[in-house]
Amino acid sequence: MNNQILSRDQRVSILIWISLAAFYLTYKEIAAFYYPTSSIVFQYETNTAVNADSSILDQQTNFSKAQITSLEINSADSSDLLKLKIPGYLISKILLYRNQLGGYASSFQLLEIYHFPENIFERIHSMLQVNINLIQPIGINSKSEEEMALHPYLSYKEAKAIALYRKNNGVIKNHDEFNKIIAITAETKERLKPYLAKDFQSYANTTGKSP
Repeated sequence: MNNQILSRDQRVSILIWISLAAFYLTYKEIAAFYYPTSSIVFQYETNTAVNADSSILDQQTNFSKAQITSLEINSADSSDLLKLKIPGYLISKILLYRNQLGGYASSFQLLEIYHFPENIFERIHSMLQVNINLIQPIGINSKSEEEMALHPYLSYKEAKAIALYRKNNGVIKNHDEFNKIIAITAETKERLKPYLAKDFQSYANTTGKSP
């Protein structure tokens, strides 16, 4: 039997092919370790999800901006005011002061709230509307001096003067009669006008007479 012996060139060629094959397999293993297909897919899906979430957020933000063009502050609740991006602590103050006043006669009354930020007012005041028909009367012809003194524009001394005038002169029917109460300053009387108008209107509706 004849033994076939490979030539030197053939042995070299075989070694070269074996080396190339080993290198190729090693490269595939390294590539699979550092760059797995699942990671690439996961990264793509994650980026897609982030982009989708960002798109939805942008749409919601733009929708909110488009919605808030006007807000009536005498009927607005906390959720309405929150749409104007007003801090929660300030919303509570706005609603509390509205309740104490009996309603806002002007959006500028917000600046009467202690430490109300002027930059926030400047940002929102053009969007605020005021329905003065929602203002509540002070109750100068029906409430006690203690109750009237709870109004932000009236001190206890001034409320007592109103009660005393009412006791001595009867029902206060109009601004002219109210202006006769000398214990109340002209400035306070001016600030009270929108609320007194509700009192006089209430009196007129009750008696059937014009104030």
